[in-house]
Amino acid sequence: AAKDLPGPLIIMVIGANGMGKTTSIGKLAMRYKEQGKKVLLAACDTYRAAAVEQLETWAERAEVELVKPQQGQKAPAGVAFDATKKACSKDYDVLIVDTSGRLHNNVNLMNELVKMRDVVGKAREDPNGRGVDEILLVVDASIGRNAVAQAKAWQKDVGVDGLVVTKLDGTARAGFVVSVVDELKIPIKLVGVGERIEDLRDFDAPAFVEGLVG
Repeated sequence: AAKDLPGPLIIMVIGANGMGKTTSIGKLAMRYKEQGKKVLLAACDTYRAAAVEQLETWAERAEVELVKPQQGQKAPAGVAFDATKKACSKDYDVLIVDTSGRLHNNVNLMNELVKMRDVVGKAREDPNGRGVDEILLVVDASIGRNAVAQAKAWQKDVGVDGLVVTKLDGTARAGFVVSVVDELKIPIKLVGVGERIEDLRDFDAPAFVEGLVG
C-alpha cells in the first residue's frame, strides 16, 4: 500500500461546490494529525479566496501546515507543485490537496484537474513514477442519483480511487451509495454523518446495509 512506501501519502480531493469537500479535508487532516502524522494541506482553489480562507481555518484548528497561493498565483497546478515539493523535502507524512469545486461537465476545469494530477507526479520525481496516491471524490448523499452521474464523469476523466460520502446522517436517499459502488466499482472510503470532527468515519458496509434494510 502507498502508506508503506517512503515519502508522503498524497491525496487529491475533488468534487463539486457545496458537497462538503473542504470540511471533509479539514476533518481528514485532523484524523491523520491525531494518528501522529505530519500533515500538509494545499489550498489549490485559486479561484475563490473564501475557499482558501476556509481551508486556512481548518488548518489552524487541526494545527497543520498549509501551502496557499502566493500573491498573483492563479494556476492551481503551480500551488500543487509547490506543496508537493515541500511535502517531499520536509518529510511530511501526508499531503492533502484541495481543488476548486467544479461541475463534472466543465471541460476546462476537468482538464485542469488532470494537469494538477500530472504536475504532482512531476514534482515528486519518484523513480518508479509514483504521483498522486489517491484521488477521493466527495459527494453529498442528499443528491441521490445525480451523484452517480457525477461520479461516472469524474471517474472517466480524472480517475477516482474512493468516495467520501457526506451528509449521510439519516438520509433515506442513501441507496445511491449502493449504485455507485455497484455500477462504478468505486469503494466508499469515508462517510460524513454529522458536523463534528469525529463524524467523518471509515465506511462500515455491514452496518450501512443493516441501516438500509433496517
